[in-house]
Amino acid sequence: MKGPDLEHVPGEWTMSDQEWWLSTTMIWGCCLFLTCTVTIADPDLWGHTLYGLRAIEQHVLVEYSDPFCYTEPGAIWVNHEWLSELSFGWLWSSFGNIGLWLWRNFWLLVIFIPAWIALRKFKASLAAAILLLVYTAFCLSQFVVFVRPQLVTFGCFALTLLLLRHYLNHPQSKSIWYLPVVMMFWANSHGGFLAGVGIQGVVLLWMGKGVYQSQYQQRDFFRLCITIGLAWTVTLINPYGIQLHQMLWDHLITKQIVREWQPLWDAQQALLYYIPFLLIGLAFFGSRKWEWIDLILIVVIAYQAISHIRHVALLAIAVIILLPMPISDSIRRLFPYLNQQWGGERRRIIRSLLVASTMLVVSGLAVHTIMKLWEESVPPWQIGVETRSRAPGMPVASIEVLQDQNLNGNILTDYGWAQYVIWQTFPESRIAFDGRYRTVYSAKLEAELVQFQKLDKNSHGPTPLLDQYPTEILLLPASLNVLGYLEQRKDWVQIYNDQQATLWLKNIPRFQEVIAETKRKRLAIPQVPKWCLFPADPKTLTHK
Repeated sequence: MKGPDLEHVPGEWTMSDQEWWLSTTMIWGCCLFLTCTVTIADPDLWGHTLYGLRAIEQHVLVEYSDPFCYTEPGAIWVNHEWLSELSFGWLWSSFGNIGLWLWRNFWLLVIFIPAWIALRKFKASLAAAILLLVYTAFCLSQFVVFVRPQLVTFGCFALTLLLLRHYLNHPQSKSIWYLPVVMMFWANSHGGFLAGVGIQGVVLLWMGKGVYQSQYQQRDFFRLCITIGLAWTVTLINPYGIQLHQMLWDHLITKQIVREWQPLWDAQQALLYYIPFLLIGLAFFGSRKWEWIDLILIVVIAYQAISHIRHVALLAIAVIILLPMPISDSIRRLFPYLNQQWGGERRRIIRSLLVASTMLVVSGLAVHTIMKLWEESVPPWQIGVETRSRAPGMPVASIEVLQDQNLNGNILTDYGWAQYVIWQTFPESRIAFDGRYRTVYSAKLEAELVQFQKLDKNSHGPTPLLDQYPTEILLLPASLNVLGYLEQRKDWVQIYNDQQATLWLKNIPRFQEVIAETKRKRLAIPQVPKWCLFPADPKTLTHK
């Protein structure tokens, strides 16, 4: 059978603007609902909120030296998230968890509104709009379930990309002057503003090439140069000046032990992380309606996504903003019969059923997740804390044991638990290392932590974190192999363990009473709920 002539197939399903607007808006709303209703505490949320509270109490913008650790006391602290943390502290002190929940959802709007504008501006077909919105929502849901300053990067990245892409199509547009404002706010809220610097550089070079080839006028290029130059300059308006840039570049080029800083192929991850790559393949291999600047930007961002898992979210945002037109064209070419049969006024009911079915599936998944957590006493406007696993699960039971036994001192714990431990034990106790990494700690200390985590029952001899620093208490995940190493040491005694965590005390005089008591009778495991509400203070929980 002879196939249809693709040149005479409608470029998109024929429909009125009103139908397109109504359909995409409803799908957009369901996707926003999917991403904004369930909120889980990020492992660093306790630190972010505490640092903001301390800044407010001390009437300062930042603390320039670290007060929380015993391994490198007084170390210089370059806090690239200070403005976000100031917001966290004020919102939580004023409105509780709902304030933080609303902050997270505001930034989801900042992500999704530019996405919807891009779909409209670049004339996405209804099928492409549904595909991009739903798959982007599923991919982003893996990243935006947490309240974290990184959401500022997601939102500002979406705004920056939309502004730059719009300027390339409309060089006389004055909206490009918003770019310095976005960059100044971004640079003080999260270090991810370097992503904005990168894509601005790419667009600037592209437009410079366009001037050389007479595709753009010189005055439009000079306007972009001035705007981007100003945008880069205002990133120096921060409490640290150029030192902020130096710290971030050092952090970026150094291999990190955090899972989300690992290359995509090195860590186990959800299949949803690969969705943007599938959509990229659909756009560039199935369509002829793509532009070289979009391909270049996508390649640059995709390289970062492959290098660091956390940048997959930026790639998902770039795909929905840059590729509506080529994906629309690709769907048209891959499914020409469908495009013909579902177009026109007579097929409006079928299209409505497709939209309704998509809304039902997306909303149903969201409601299912909401109900599961609500059964655990975590309503959708609250922030849940899981208490059974490693981070983002928190060792609530172990902290309750420490508090019941009045134990305090220098605590070495998992980096994912450390800021929860700071919240619960500071100032009586200090920690060895936490999730702030290179913003505070040296590469030497980080290497010593990695070395400690790699110890097992076959390891022997001293280790820096236990023998060169005044470590007194260990709060470690029960799954670590290092527990086999500790069992061989006579100077450390395990006083508590459950399925999640273990507690060890150094065999020193001030702990002898507790050590003797635990030898006579094992400490009971506190019965804490599987899920509780942030900040998960043990003494305020309802035990089950």
